[in-house]
Amino acid sequence: MRTNRGQILAAMAGLVFLGAALAAAAGAGLFAAGWLRYKRLERSIVAKMDQYYLDITTPDREEYLLADDEIFEVPYMASKLSVQSEPTRIYDARDRVIGEYVADKGLYVRSPDDIPLLMRRALVATEDGTFYQHRGVNYRAFARAMWINLRSRRFAQGGSTLTQQLAKLMFTTRKKTAGRKIFEFFAARKLEEKFTKDQILLMYLNFANFGHGCYGLESAARFYFDKSATDLSLGEAAMLAGIIASPENYSPFVNADLTKARMRTALSRMAKNGFIPESSAAREFDDFWAAQGPRFGTPEVSFWRMTVNKAPAFIEYVRRELAKEYSKDRIMRGGLRVRTTLDLELQEAASRALHSGLKALNDEVNNASDESDRIEGGAAAVRPSDGAILALVGGSAFNFNNQLNRAVDISRAIGSTVKPFIFAEAFTQGFGPQDTMVDEPRSYKMERGKRWTPRNYEGKYYGQVTLAQALQKSLNSIAVELLIKAGLDRVISLLSAATGQPKESFPRNLSLALGTAQSSPLRLAAAYALFANGGRAVEPYFLRSIEDREGKVIKGGRLEPAKKEPLLAPEAVRLAQECMRGVLAEGGTAHAAAKRASFTIPAAAKTGTTNDYKDAWFAGVTPDVSAAVWVGYDDMRLTLGKTGSGGHAAAPIWMRFIKEAYRDRPTREFDMTGVNR
Repeated sequence: MRTNRGQILAAMAGLVFLGAALAAAAGAGLFAAGWLRYKRLERSIVAKMDQYYLDITTPDREEYLLADDEIFEVPYMASKLSVQSEPTRIYDARDRVIGEYVADKGLYVRSPDDIPLLMRRALVATEDGTFYQHRGVNYRAFARAMWINLRSRRFAQGGSTLTQQLAKLMFTTRKKTAGRKIFEFFAARKLEEKFTKDQILLMYLNFANFGHGCYGLESAARFYFDKSATDLSLGEAAMLAGIIASPENYSPFVNADLTKARMRTALSRMAKNGFIPESSAAREFDDFWAAQGPRFGTPEVSFWRMTVNKAPAFIEYVRRELAKEYSKDRIMRGGLRVRTTLDLELQEAASRALHSGLKALNDEVNNASDESDRIEGGAAAVRPSDGAILALVGGSAFNFNNQLNRAVDISRAIGSTVKPFIFAEAFTQGFGPQDTMVDEPRSYKMERGKRWTPRNYEGKYYGQVTLAQALQKSLNSIAVELLIKAGLDRVISLLSAATGQPKESFPRNLSLALGTAQSSPLRLAAAYALFANGGRAVEPYFLRSIEDREGKVIKGGRLEPAKKEPLLAPEAVRLAQECMRGVLAEGGTAHAAAKRASFTIPAAAKTGTTNDYKDAWFAGVTPDVSAAVWVGYDDMRLTLGKTGSGGHAAAPIWMRFIKEAYRDRPTREFDMTGVNR
């Protein structure tokens, strides 16, 4: 037994030794590969070090300009964009500027003497306490990091000095690999050979990203404090030093609590290193936030600084789409001219309508001062003929505290706005608005032997009614029966094609008739377009073209709508229009709202209210606009209550928007064939 145990222990020791040997061999191999790569590029690296230092210390000299096809990933401050910087502009459908990014051109601190001593000390204390003692690499931290990374077979720990961070910014990609760390090792050693410590800090602070498009200390000082870097105070220096590690998280406009925590750390480390008296750290912190707190309490609209932003939710939607093809620096400073489909008048009308409607609803339920549990909403409008996005409003505001774009990014139960699709599919199969059915309680057998009894709004039943009346009054019992007759799979196929959502996203059961399917305002607005364009599905789009700084078109938009086959017969579309117009007429679920708003514009629409009153919808079309409005709480556990029906909460917003949209343009009737151009 002892022999076996001894053999096992010996075998385990052998495996541990073998593992250590293999790890050491792998480490040696990586180190050698990194050294060889560095030596192959050393002449170019040294030249670029010299060029960059001369660039930032000599006005009007910009030779350190890496092109996109260079060996190294191009940081902004070392790119042609730094010198040739021109703001990207976003235009509406009439080529009016609706968005323009800030485009700072190479703002440099030119001399180490121009960096306040407190800024240098704050940076060293926060990022690299041994900066003035090492020669570019903290060997103990570097060895520990490499060993942990090799052992875990992933990049688990950094251990970089400020000099290594500068080497990374200047010469390597952001991808975390062991090979990159080794390359940084040799580049950092060379930086320390050629430059003094303060010169290295000068280059680092001119490269660093401080968030909000601020590359370099001078740009950051002007943005955050409206002053030159040479005039930074202790508190300002400590805050900026804390931001560098993660500007997206530590910006005071994004999360002031995290900013405060980082600033406390910076001041504490400065005191620990003897850079400032311990007694001044707390006092400086308190004085700083007493003075700057109100400024940072006014949220920025966008993390990317803009001089013009007339449609925040739409601009952010466009930016996210551009980011799929272009770098951040190209989008901000590449001089792109992005021509979109947005109609600025409609955008402003939708914004006013949604904001005033939400304010009224919050006042009604006394939520006006409760920022965390306010009723929110989203609105979207597209052109029915082709799906061009005309307006997007993402909520009651758009800033760091309220960045959810509820026009695009939510997915909520659509309630009875689903019913026109069920009725239209039934009309395609030969049913008509004057056909009758009995509105009465019905019970249906569901899975596992359970019974389901859908109820009408307020539990009221009307007996024998026409299908037109059933849609106008939004009768659930009739909708379920008609879904059975029209065919569940056929209705799901219609909804999928109309919204652009996969069939699997729709519930394959009778609850579909009550609107348990989920969507966003933009998708629902696009789906409703088929009730004004002859039954054809449209895909929402925003882009007409993108031009470069010279005006050359580098990407075209959708010039002509796709010639899709109609999903519905023209006669079915006409009959659906007829029934949906009745929703706004006497006896319809939106009649009270239409009467209060004096709404007389030709429109076909539908209210939507989920059974639990968590979601209120109104969607509809005119010959020129297809739009949808959602109202509810972001917290899906909260309910609007019975005052939160689609007719009460969402319909007034939609009607105000449409009335303003037609204020300076003529209204027109629907084409009786269901096709409007």
